[in-house]
Amino acid sequence: MNNVTGNSEAPPVVDRRARQRERTRRRILEAALELFCARGYANTTMDDIADRADIARRTLFNHFPAKQAILAAWRAERGERLAAALPGAAGEEDGRQVSAADLLRRQFALFARLSESDVRLTIVLVQGRMTEIGDAGEPFPTFEPLRAVVRLGQDRGEFSAAVPAQTVAEVLSACYADTLSRWALPQITGRSAPFALGPALSAKLELVLGGLAAGGPDR
Repeated sequence: MNNVTGNSEAPPVVDRRARQRERTRRRILEAALELFCARGYANTTMDDIADRADIARRTLFNHFPAKQAILAAWRAERGERLAAALPGAAGEEDGRQVSAADLLRRQFALFARLSESDVRLTIVLVQGRMTEIGDAGEPFPTFEPLRAVVRLGQDRGEFSAAVPAQTVAEVLSACYADTLSRWALPQITGRSAPFALGPALSAKLELVLGGLAAGGPDR
């Protein structure tokens, strides 16, 4: 309860419940990751995850109503890490304007580093998307940070506006997703990555930037 000084601190019991809920959530995510890696995404059931996490089935469904929700949670966490590492919406850093082309280069470099930092999770995300794509109610998602930067570049006159920002973002998202799949899937069977992810993404981005640049190829 708030006191007369206006202190709005939550009661300790609420804090304990929130911490317990977060601990349970993390335990579910770790159990799911272990099972998806060992058995594959498609071959793991929600009951399997509840058993591995040592929780009731009802508790699992209170946190995640389906396996897709577990994938969404991991994707959201990666999205937050990406957003935290990039300049703000104005494309400025330490008072200096960063070109839209460099912002896209940073995004692709961060995509590569995040994917390489936890290969197990990356493989699971790729497997999960490929398994769920037949049942998806919408097409492969376009990454909003890419669309925002393309639109920023067009507004500044750095990029040609001949192609809508949404279309460019779809192309960039597809390049990333396809390259990531080609890099990750061979590793499921214990083979080495077939190529270095960062340089492969960079090469494809530069092709797109060459066509985007207003007044000629990006330099």
